[in-house]
Amino acid sequence: MNFIRLKKWLPFLTAGAISLLIIYFSSCKIDHGLEPIYSKISGKVFITGEAPEKTDEIRVAVIKKFPPKRINELLFSNRISYQNDTSSYEIFVPPGTYDVVAVIWKEKYGAWNISDVVGVYGGIFIGDQLLPSYVPVTVPDNDAIVDSIDIPINLNVVNRPVTIEGNVTFQGSWPQNTGTMAVGAFTDIPEKGNFIDYYFKSVYIDFSLSTFVTEDDYRLRVHLGDTLRYISVLWINDTYDFSSITDIGFYATDADPNQPDSIVTNNREYKNIDILVDFSKMQE
Repeated sequence: MNFIRLKKWLPFLTAGAISLLIIYFSSCKIDHGLEPIYSKISGKVFITGEAPEKTDEIRVAVIKKFPPKRINELLFSNRISYQNDTSSYEIFVPPGTYDVVAVIWKEKYGAWNISDVVGVYGGIFIGDQLLPSYVPVTVPDNDAIVDSIDIPINLNVVNRPVTIEGNVTFQGSWPQNTGTMAVGAFTDIPEKGNFIDYYFKSVYIDFSLSTFVTEDDYRLRVHLGDTLRYISVLWINDTYDFSSITDIGFYATDADPNQPDSIVTNNREYKNIDILVDFSKMQE
């Protein structure tokens, strides 16, 4: 039976994805030390939807405890074949309970991203929308093989052919407790500090903005026909506590810099969607 743990899942999914984005997935090999590990989680991935042309790879990831603070807390499977309807996977892991088993899609030349989770063990799809639910998995001992941890995924979740690009200019002094920065595209303005609202209203969130710089470029991928009422820069502290999320700038109208501008994605490409961030206003 699947247990929907909406409030618990949302902030942790986001925090885990932030950690993935802060440090590029530089190695698929997991250093387990000198002791061999025989216990593992395995299963099948049931694939629906069409893989985007820019697909680089798909992997299963397990996370023992949310939120992960370092990349070595995330254990990954080998690459999963996505050309067929079904693909098998296995991950050798130490005994313990793993809060989340998820499938993550990655774009060529891109980083791992919160918006690119395409399936979760215990998750449910309504159409192409993945509901944020999960079931933890326990590996009882060193010889255990926990099988049949099967995960449905839908690659239409990551079929976003429209790109939105721009520059973010930073003015003022960076807060010393800055952890990570993001640019998000939203269907409506989220309630400030409400991480659940940020998740549900987001179309795409890119956490790869540089920190302690004067400017940086960003690139978002969204669906054709999306109505984006808010494109904003997001700040999170150095403990990666998602409840600290703060809007510190947004794409504004030409007539009034205090009013957000909207985009209806009828074209494939939008450039010069620039945002000004003034850190002095963050302290107000």
